[in-house]
Amino acid sequence: MANTYRVWVVAALALITSGCFQSDYAYMKEGESYARQLVQFVGWQWNADELISKADPRMLQAFPESEIKKLMSECSANLGILQHAEELVGAVSRETQIPGKSALYTFDVQGQKGNATIRVKLQKQDEDWKVLGFWVQIKGPGNPPAQSPK
Repeated sequence: MANTYRVWVVAALALITSGCFQSDYAYMKEGESYARQLVQFVGWQWNADELISKADPRMLQAFPESEIKKLMSECSANLGILQHAEELVGAVSRETQIPGKSALYTFDVQGQKGNATIRVKLQKQDEDWKVLGFWVQIKGPGNPPAQSPK
């Protein structure tokens, strides 16, 4: 009797866990195209106003509009117009500071003047995706360039 009970508990846990992973994967895949479009659209002219319009209020509390505009200005000066973006990884997480799920995407980007890594953190609220974070790490001359399109 005890062995049968253990089998049922293990089976129930396996079903619940697989449902969570499938749900997380679907969430990540759904946000992937939004993240890609955001990186490409913002990077085309390093448009701070576009990024600000998509930002969650929590992002604007952590990174005021003036800091976002400064970041976009630095990206424009160091990278130029974005020419190529390649997603490297996407992941779903649950954090204590942010209720619900969020998804983090990392892109290798190539601009007219240089290369960078961009990380975008998104969260779906009702039917809309909101930006929780947008980080740019410009690669120095000693770093390998972003991969070119195939």
